[in-house]
Amino acid sequence: MGSSRRLVIVAQDQRLASVVQSHLHRAIQVTAPIVRYEDVPNLLTPETDGDLLLLASDPADASAVETVVRETKVQHLPAGLSVLETDVVRASGKLDPLNPYIAERFVWPHHPRELTAWAHRALAPGTPFADPATESVAETIRRRLINHTPSLTAMVEQLCIASAHDVTVLIEGETGTGKTFLAKLVHDCSERRANRFLVVSCGTLSGNLIASEFFGHAKGAFTSADAVKVGKFAAAGEGTILLDEIDTLGLEHQANLLRVIETGEFEPVGSNETQLCRARIVAATNWNLADAVERGTFRRDLYYRLHVLSFQLPALRYRPEDIGPLVRGMVAKYGTKYSKRLFSVCPEALRALEAFPWPGNIRQLENVVQQAVLTSAGNELKVHHLSPQVFSRTDAPTVMMPLPTGFDGTLKQTREATERANILRALEKANQSRTRAAQMLGVSRVTLYKKMRAYNLLKKDAPVTYPFDEFNQRAGNA
Repeated sequence: MGSSRRLVIVAQDQRLASVVQSHLHRAIQVTAPIVRYEDVPNLLTPETDGDLLLLASDPADASAVETVVRETKVQHLPAGLSVLETDVVRASGKLDPLNPYIAERFVWPHHPRELTAWAHRALAPGTPFADPATESVAETIRRRLINHTPSLTAMVEQLCIASAHDVTVLIEGETGTGKTFLAKLVHDCSERRANRFLVVSCGTLSGNLIASEFFGHAKGAFTSADAVKVGKFAAAGEGTILLDEIDTLGLEHQANLLRVIETGEFEPVGSNETQLCRARIVAATNWNLADAVERGTFRRDLYYRLHVLSFQLPALRYRPEDIGPLVRGMVAKYGTKYSKRLFSVCPEALRALEAFPWPGNIRQLENVVQQAVLTSAGNELKVHHLSPQVFSRTDAPTVMMPLPTGFDGTLKQTREATERANILRALEKANQSRTRAAQMLGVSRVTLYKKMRAYNLLKKDAPVTYPFDEFNQRAGNA
């Protein structure tokens, strides 16, 4: 039958893994791939429902086994989890707390028949695990988006184009919406992936230091220049350089940057030696650069050079479907970091997080989740672990209309009401431009039109109402 990615062996001990692999090949004529524990996150998606056989040959392996089990369960990933352990691991009892979360436990070499029967069941039809070594760029991008930000999967085709072509990319979105993540995704899926990915926060640099940070300086170029400094454009080599908050650059520095983009040439401060930038440039901004161009604070020619390919990231309040996957991924991340045995997030806590408008977007959400994980106890993240700010509406942005916080209907009704409210807000913010509203929402114009038709928003007299006002008022008074 050959190899099957419906069944994957995960092991630290490659010798034991090879023995188990050979046994399964003889028994069911299938070669199960062997991966390391640290590679498991690259295999899993909310769609893959194959089986992982976690090998533990030594009690020290228990920590790696627990991490995989815990992170898989807390993220609601459908992969089946079973454990094969040696006598010494079974005797240690270190894996006993995992019994409620795993399907089978085998002791090697005492349970070969039981293992064979399990393997036969594991090969049932379904979605196999990803194979990072052979999957296409589109599959890689989609896998990474769907795990944490499913609303952005509409961007897969454009992100593939950005990854395949060595052109400048502009990413626009509010602070904390994931611009760095998107830039890193483009880099990781490009031919430059083996080289450096550097982030330059333009907004943190004072005007007289920007040229030195960008281009470096020669020794003695100014009073404190005691040695030669290599700038970011040289240090990036043939990698990617992300210029974050590019809108904060003054016109003089914009002119220098334009020259680098057009010719690749620059000179370190205090030097007459012309150097070549070999890095790819990605720019990010918290503001609409087109508006900055009209105001005269951003060069039009530089804007056009940056705008070869562009992406607009909607604020998190317009992406409620992303909050669940984001929260679960963060709980998995910080649960591991702080050695917390969290296997789930209670529905009430998740509803509270989904209801909050998140003016600080993903960055604020991550801070709240990190605090909650730190204060948690037990196997479940509960609502009382959350910061009080989640239940307060005082820091909601002024442009934000109330979002759902505990609707007394079905999940389908809640989702539809949330979608309708988000579409109305986007249209309002975009001055009723469907094209711009679709960009803010991260969907195509056709999808937006279909949604508007489904929610009766195409008529001129469509009622502009926002649901859940009554509940939000109760929540605000609670």
